[in-house]
Amino acid sequence: MNMKSNSENWPDLKLIAQQLRKPSGELAARVASKMDQGNRPLFELTRDTLCIKTACNILEIGFGSGKYMKEIWALPECLSMSGVDYSDDMVKQAEANNAEALTSGKLSLINGSSDNLPFDDHSFDIAYCNMVIYFWDNPEIHLSEIYRVLKPEGKFYTGFRPRGSMLNFPFTRFNFRLYDVEDWESVLAENGFSVVGTEFRLDPELDDDGNQFQLESVCMVAAKSSDT
Repeated sequence: MNMKSNSENWPDLKLIAQQLRKPSGELAARVASKMDQGNRPLFELTRDTLCIKTACNILEIGFGSGKYMKEIWALPECLSMSGVDYSDDMVKQAEANNAEALTSGKLSLINGSSDNLPFDDHSFDIAYCNMVIYFWDNPEIHLSEIYRVLKPEGKFYTGFRPRGSMLNFPFTRFNFRLYDVEDWESVLAENGFSVVGTEFRLDPELDDDGNQFQLESVCMVAAKSSDT
């Protein structure tokens, strides 16, 4: 996600923030490529943290280009996988990147929002997202929907980078809602989830014009506190 406002190759920071929220138009493919590159370490942490049992139904929220979905749906334990993304352009890219699974019926992709999930109650064993929670203006609505579609023993995995890491990127001042680990744990607790585990991992070191730094990736695992 090394997108600078002073580069002739990138537009202003506010537009970058808008594109990261919902990639669209001429910049969509380029933004998706940058997100895939920058978020690979976080995806790997979330993938490694997922506890996938035999015949799981899995939901990914905000799958972007869908480049890494195959690493989930190709697992023999994965019965079926669904994905919801806010950007129609990302759905089209993800369809191209996952044609085999779509044809076989193992994967379904939908253009929609996690504040109004088009699924029945108790549909999924696992729901997860990476780098999505910053864009939820009202997280309680999204979490209520995730709670609803999870089975009674279902788990919700949140992949994100905490506030200190995200502040390395100046575009996060525009319409990003940043969280420390404790902040997100509190939000989950306020919305019917209890945290049952949190995994941390340092990303490979980055070099931004001689300024070297490391981002921290976090995957928080939450269970439904009670079923309604």
